Amino acid sequence: MHPSTWFTLTLTCALVAGCAQSGSHGVIDGKYLARLSGLPQLEVKTPNESAIWITPEGDAISIVGDEDFTVTYKADAFVVKVKECEGEGLPPVWFRYYDGPNMFAKDNFEEISFDMPVTKRGLPAKFDQQSKWDQMGIFQPMPVFSDVAPTYCGFSGPKTIWANGGHNFELVAGNTGFDVGDATPVTVWNSPWMSDFNESLYKGWMVYPMMALGNGNGALPAGYAFRTEGSADDSLNAQDAMVHCKYTVINEREIMLLELSYNGSTTKYAVPQKLFKDKFLPLVIANGDMAADDKQVAQVNDFMWRWMLFTTTCTIQKPTNAEGALISLDEFKKYFPLTTKYLNIKAKVRGYDGYNNPAAFENTLQCGLGMELYGTLVDFRLFTDSGAFSKWLATEADKRDPRYAHWRCFEAIMRSREQRCIAEHSEDATAGKPWHAINGYLNEQYPAECDCNDPQTKAILDGLRSH
Repeated sequence: MHPSTWFTLTLTCALVAGCAQSGSHGVIDGKYLARLSGLPQLEVKTPNESAIWITPEGDAISIVGDEDFTVTYKADAFVVKVKECEGEGLPPVWFRYYDGPNMFAKDNFEEISFDMPVTKRGLPAKFDQQSKWDQMGIFQPMPVFSDVAPTYCGFSGPKTIWANGGHNFELVAGNTGFDVGDATPVTVWNSPWMSDFNESLYKGWMVYPMMALGNGNGALPAGYAFRTEGSADDSLNAQDAMVHCKYTVINEREIMLLELSYNGSTTKYAVPQKLFKDKFLPLVIANGDMAADDKQVAQVNDFMWRWMLFTTTCTIQKPTNAEGALISLDEFKKYFPLTTKYLNIKAKVRGYDGYNNPAAFENTLQCGLGMELYGTLVDFRLFTDSGAFSKWLATEADKRDPRYAHWRCFEAIMRSREQRCIAEHSEDATAGKPWHAINGYLNEQYPAECDCNDPQTKAILDGLRSH
């Protein structure tokens, strides 16, 4: 199906009747969901427009602006299931890496928008059934770095069950059925590709919005997901080159909206904070997963959304290839794309004039912030600072370990990506001007540390193999 038709859906009578026959909000027309939610932003006018309202009760209702104004209904769309961390509780992840940058606002955001290119050149050279690569915009509550425990279990516990949640807009290369242990499986709802969002490998982009809490402890279904092979000519001027993302925070009503536009089609996704106050907090407090006086509870009750993270994620689930050998450095480096871009970033913060006002932020787009690394590759250590990983590699890492060459390669990848980010002026923050965050390999060259034929790298590999 061509992306321009991704909102024209065939739906069952039962689903339509579940909402359309309520009668309490009048005739089914383009303003039906706007009346139901009280949000004029959810009006649809054309077949290429759609909207989804998540009710405070946790149901999902959608409308498409086709000739029938097709409405669908999904009961109990919001699910909270706090995972117990038994024993080590470690997920089957060999390697997971996030890179930044991100920004912390001094007050709640009012609006954030940006463009994400979906060009063929933006895809990694290698992705397969055991890997997943994402480029994401994540809108999260007030950051609580001091509370994060340096273990996997810390990510699933009460310290981060709310603060590590948020609205995600994900561009994914690979397969949505990828199991990394601590992430919520992507449940696609009302998409032309519903049957295709499984464990099959898709050699292109998959795009979907979702709301997830605490690394999957609470989640809403991804609505109106779509797939594209990417802009054919890799030109940013091509119609199909950009996905536009816009977060709107209605502070006075405590509602968040996520709007996605691509190739002439638009969908809007609205979620009220009352859902989390009424359906999330009572459950996690009753279960003992949060205490009533936790500051994360205050974040929910006080509607605190001050953190925007622009990140790329590389996850490799298995440490070996099909033959059972460790993934080679030549393969490892290709799981990272040469270039990733977030363009035309505009952010408005409550109480501050204009957009992209540096005075409104604790920090803006700092390339070194947002980095995380953990997994079996590093024995489930958690690194949240690139300097800390470099120090560990230089002073503590066992150079006899067969993984040492991969650690050294990754350190070079991390350094190269941070240098590229800085060289592209991603940290520039001129008031009233669009910001850009560009990442990837410096000069689009793979590091020598990841080249098996590089003399120093080869000597390390040869030395390790002799042990």
